[in-house]
Formats: sequence, structure tokens, C-alpha cells
Amino acid sequence: MVRRNGFTAGFKYNGPTMFEANQPAQTLPQKRSLWRNRDFLKLWSGKTISAFGSEISGTAISLAAILTLNATPMQLGLLGALAGIPALIIGLPAGVWVDRMRRKPIMIASDLLRAAALVTIPAAAVFGILSFVQLVLVSMVVKALTVFFEVADNSFLPAVTSRDQLVEGNSKLGISDSLAEIGGPAIGGVLVQAITAPFAILVDSGSYIVSALLLARIRTPEPLSQGDGQTPSMTSEIVEGMRTVRSSQVLLALLAATAVFNLLGSFFGALYSLYVIRSLGLTPVLLGVVISAGGVGALIGAASADRVTRRIGVGPALISGMAVHAVTALLTPLAFGSVPQVTAILLFAQIAGDTMLMIFFINAVSLRQAVTPDRLLGRVNASFQVIVAVVGPIGFLLGGLLGERLGLRPTLFIAATGSWIATAILLASPVRTIRVLPVVDSVTE
Repeated sequence: MVRRNGFTAGFKYNGPTMFEANQPAQTLPQKRSLWRNRDFLKLWSGKTISAFGSEISGTAISLAAILTLNATPMQLGLLGALAGIPALIIGLPAGVWVDRMRRKPIMIASDLLRAAALVTIPAAAVFGILSFVQLVLVSMVVKALTVFFEVADNSFLPAVTSRDQLVEGNSKLGISDSLAEIGGPAIGGVLVQAITAPFAILVDSGSYIVSALLLARIRTPEPLSQGDGQTPSMTSEIVEGMRTVRSSQVLLALLAATAVFNLLGSFFGALYSLYVIRSLGLTPVLLGVVISAGGVGALIGAASADRVTRRIGVGPALISGMAVHAVTALLTPLAFGSVPQVTAILLFAQIAGDTMLMIFFINAVSLRQAVTPDRLLGRVNASFQVIVAVVGPIGFLLGGLLGERLGLRPTLFIAATGSWIATAILLASPVRTIRVLPVVDSVTE
């Protein structure tokens, strides 16, 4: 609940096969395991390695600013704020480029360019010319390239898996991300202490190179999107992607739920640590343990998402995940008692809440990939990324302001309503009736 980054067009469907609301879960088809899909394993391996590298460099860049350059609190805040700007500026154009080109070359190029950008930090440190400005610029470049990579990656997965393997594929990728969130910062801290922060960043640079090499070995053919021979303007293609989301009840519900959840959920990101230490009296060590427990919950959710989805269906799994998270979100502002008591409450809220939230995330992404035609996947995925990038900072700022005016506990009660509103949005949409991932025939004009 503290660390999640967000989730991330009129369609004609094959009749009743889209919404099999009354079909018992036992009739869901058996599918071939992705462990036998060599191209997926290459994609998964590359993503796992680079995910650990990204967590390591995230820790190392901050520590390089603190330990090597003696950065002030204002500079650290500036470093984080400026690194998020590229997602706002290039998110939607990135979706257009991903839809115009093959996705795998974009991912490989993004990996190699990120590796090249990061290697400049230890190189500058060797010559004694590393500066705060360089850290900011490298962070912005890496973030911009990450936007391209993630939009292409979310659009590429359906090419290397069958439709009924999307939930399993996203589950396995979710496991990798969760493991990286749990272990990456700790590994980064050890590396920084052993070889200093600038040189710890070399590990992430190397991880991107390994990821690029694995991606290059994927043999699944990826056709270019078909058009009428003319290249429309960037603006018209961005508008088409936004219109696609608006005209699909499923995509619109997912986007609205994503926006509300991330807007109000960002209150937790802004105030959680302050609330836990000042209001509940936990030590920084206990705070770290509680937050890490969320990573354990996310790992459990990622490991169980495919099994849960096959048992109860995509829509019910997705909505149940958000609904249970809504209940656990209330436990944080309701926590009271001695330090051991509130620690136990927070641990339960983190583990249970993030378990169910990960089940929601995986099914939401899988459903988004399933209902979107391939030629529009980049733009639709980018639309979700941009929404998260916009509402997140607004939520942080609004949460801080309300925290000062209303107090920490009342503001966290308001934050918890985000999950409840998101659940209501999903229940009021066709998402609640979906049992299996739908098949898209075409996009209505």
C-alpha cells in the first residue's frame, strides 16, 4: 500500500465469449505452462535481471548524492522531482512510437542507452568531475528511456504469449518485480559500502546489457502495425489512443479506478512514514520492517494471482483484490495501542493489502492487454502511465497540505477511500462480469 507505483475504443467481440458471467470456474480451459515458452523465459530473465539492477541503482544514485556530493535535503527532493518529468512530457508520444515500430528493437535500444547513460557516473567519479547536475541529467535520461521500455514491454508481452497465458505471464513478471523491491535496495546498500556508490551503479549498467542480449535472442516474429500507407500526425495518433480508452467501458473503468486509487493512495506515500514514527511511535527500524512486509505481500500476490484468477475469473479476482485492499487500508489510520500492537496491525495491513493489490494489478494489466488491439497497445498503455505520472505528484502535494490542516490520521482515512471508490467504479462497469480474457475482433470506427 505504501510502495505501489500504479497499474498501468469501441470494440467488436466474438459474441458471448467475452463475458462468460454464468460459466462455472471449472470450465476455464487448461493452458500450456509458460515455463516451456523459451521466448517468454528470455523476456522474463532479462526483466528480472534489469529489475534488480534498477533497484540497486535507485539506491546508489541517492547515496551518491548524499555520500559523494554531500547533497542537501532540497537537492534530494529536486533530484526525485526532476527525474519524474520525462514521464509527463514523452509518455503519450512514446506510445505512438511504440505503435509505429516493432517493440523489441525499442526495448533493446532503451536497455543499451540506459546502460551507456549510467556508466558515465562512475567514469566521472574516476576523473573527479562527478556533479549533482550530472546525477540529475542521467536520472532524467534513464527515466525517459524507461518510459519507452515499459510502454513497449507491456505491449510486447501479448506477442510472446497466448491470450490465456497473459495472467500467468504478468504474474511471473510481478514476482520478479516484488523480489527486486525486497532485495534490490539491500544489495545496493551492500555494494555501496563495498565499492562506493558511483561504482555500484555499474551493476545496473551491466544488468541492462544482459537484458538487451536476452531480448535480442527472442525469435517470435513481430509484424509491423498495418496502416493505409500514410503516416498520420503525432497529435492525431495520440487523440486516437485517448479516444480508444474513452469509448471502451472496460478500459475507461480501469483508467478511472487507476486514477482515483493513485491520487488518494499517494497520500499514504506522502504521510505514512511520518504517521508511523510520530503518531504511532515506531522506530525507523520497525518502519523499515513494516514497509518491507509489503514487498512480501506483493510477492505472495504475484505467485498466487494466476491460480486465483483461474478459480474465480478475471473480473471477480480484479475487483476482490481492490475490495480487500480497501478494507486493509483502513487498518492504518485505525491502528492504536502499544508499539507491539500497532506493529502487528501494520504488518497485517501491509502483507494482506499488498497481496490482494498485486492480484488486482496483474489482472488489470492482463485485461488491458487483452481488450486492446495490438496496433493501439502502445498508446493505451502510455495513457495509463501518463495518468499515474500526473495524479501521483498531485496526490503527494494534496496529502501534505491536508496532513497539515486536518492532521495525519484524518488524512489517512481520506486516503483509504481511494480503494473504496475504485472498487465502486469497477463494480459499476462490465468488468464485474468478465470471467475469461476477451478476444478482440476489431475496433469500431
